[in-house]
Amino acid sequence: MSSINVENVRKDYGGVKALHSVSLDIKDGEFVSLLGPSGCGKSTLLYCVAGLEEISGGRVLFNGNDVADRGARERNIALVFQDYALYPHMSVRENIAFPLRRQKLDSALVTKQVNWAAELLGLTGLLDRSPSDLSGGQRQRVAVGRAIVRNPAALLMDEPLSNLDAGLRVHMRTEIKRLARELGLTVLFVTHDQEEAMVMSDRIAVLSNGHLQQFDDPMTVYRNPINRFVAEFIGSPKMNILPAPNGNAKIIIGARPHDMNLVKDGKANTDDFAVTGTLAMVEPAGHVYFLDVEVGGTLVKATTADIGWSAGRR
Repeated sequence: MSSINVENVRKDYGGVKALHSVSLDIKDGEFVSLLGPSGCGKSTLLYCVAGLEEISGGRVLFNGNDVADRGARERNIALVFQDYALYPHMSVRENIAFPLRRQKLDSALVTKQVNWAAELLGLTGLLDRSPSDLSGGQRQRVAVGRAIVRNPAALLMDEPLSNLDAGLRVHMRTEIKRLARELGLTVLFVTHDQEEAMVMSDRIAVLSNGHLQQFDDPMTVYRNPINRFVAEFIGSPKMNILPAPNGNAKIIIGARPHDMNLVKDGKANTDDFAVTGTLAMVEPAGHVYFLDVEVGGTLVKATTADIGWSAGRR
């Protein structure tokens, strides 16, 4: 496997700056997610690491070696994309074996590696099927199998789960995390889904408009966001931003919905920071309810396990 160092990497498309001096230190065997809204530069950064995009400045190092002069094939990385990119005329077996056959390896070694990957991913009984006979989750597992079959130095994944339904996404993210740990893979994973990043990652790199905002473990990013963008982007429902109680315009208060405690008839403790509003909407979400409370023309989101007394109250 490989450590990956991104040092002050810039990427310009003519006059458009897609990445602004981004630096990341990814450890050998670490699972790192690139997280941010659409257009923030996360896929561009992945492609720069992969060698699919030429960087405009800075360096990319694998195990301390500058790989700027190496193409994607020479970097010994494996890529998994949003669309599975399987060859429809090939069986599952041949799709997984394809990168090994391109290297003209011995057929016995190819068979051994394909069987190893298939067993690891639960594909043994599907090896003779064509991609059209598979479900979305099975196709994605074939794409992962094709990626890992040649023991790459790093696995780079660009929103590989976004085409799957919600239940299958949860299952696949568990499988990918298990696989990464079992094989000791260095993984760089692009997603716009913050829950996906929180669950799967050892560390998360949050990007906005080509700038790295924060690079830390998931709970640090959640509990101690470095700025307002990260605070509002991480967490679902998003953090409430409220004015300071003393009217100081330079101070704002961030409060996550689950930290907003509801009190009946405004009977809050005198030491608490309290806001008063009118209940506008109740959204049931299984074990909790999301409440939209109108406070001075702004909707504040709160959560509660019991709305028996809340409806129509302030």
